[in-house]
Amino acid sequence: MLRIRSLFMAAVLAVAGFGFGYAFRAAPPSGTDVFYSLEGMRNNEALTRVIDAARSYAYFGIYAFTKEDIADALIRAHRRGVDVRGVMDGGESRSGAQAGIADRLIRAGIPVVFRTRTPGIMHMKLLVTEGAYAVGSYNWTAAATFLNDEVLEIGHDDRVRGEYSALLQRIFAKNRSAFPAPP
Repeated sequence: MLRIRSLFMAAVLAVAGFGFGYAFRAAPPSGTDVFYSLEGMRNNEALTRVIDAARSYAYFGIYAFTKEDIADALIRAHRRGVDVRGVMDGGESRSGAQAGIADRLIRAGIPVVFRTRTPGIMHMKLLVTEGAYAVGSYNWTAAATFLNDEVLEIGHDDRVRGEYSALLQRIFAKNRSAFPAPP
């Protein structure tokens, strides 16, 4: 009797353990991660992981952008059929190394619009996909990655992600002539 009870308890624990493990593995990402540039200096890697995980769309709004690895991730996403499109500041993104990044994206077929506002600038640092958002003070530059005090928040909250996506889509809609229709 003791042996049967022990086997029964072992089976119950095994099924319960499997159930919790399965639920944990099967659940979509949730929560929020915060990255501080001067602890690890890997904000760019966290951002490229979000882009690499995109399957439907990757929309961005960025003020300063010189990190080639982030551009590479956007181009990879575009090549695998992800709807990639963005908005960049009209002054900042058309000078120096940033002009090269913007031109690379455009040559790869990624629609990019340049916002020029007077007064003011397009100062967002935002990426949103169907599964995550990334936002913070982090410009996509080497200085922001290795020298500056910068934060990057990556979250999976559907409501927040949806609001960021809607915001970028409103900006895209105001600049319809720069973008092809979404797939």
